[in-house]
Amino acid sequence: MASLQEQVGDLIRYHRERAGLTQAELADRAGRSIEMIGRIERGRSSPSFETLEELSRVLNTPVREFFGSGPFEAQADRSDPLQRLVHGLSSLGPSDLEWIERLFEVALSRKARSQ
Repeated sequence: MASLQEQVGDLIRYHRERAGLTQAELADRAGRSIEMIGRIERGRSSPSFETLEELSRVLNTPVREFFGSGPFEAQADRSDPLQRLVHGLSSLGPSDLEWIERLFEVALSRKARSQ
């Protein structure tokens, strides 16, 4: 089961990679240490409100996006296929994500044809 802290870390990593930043670049721009960014992304440390605000500013992403929404909403001790997918996807690079997106589109189109 993934803790809320781990899910938030996964979403911060996702938004950092979407922005094309390394952990070192994010740390530098946010005025935090690279060690802190790494601990947050691995779910080993909880960011303060101040840190969340700074990450939000640097990543040009609303703070609420670090907690997901709708079916992606981060929840304590969440353990379901969606959470595992988000966790797995958060560690992939842009080219891998594009490949997964195409695969997902094929799966959805097959489902739509069978209905």
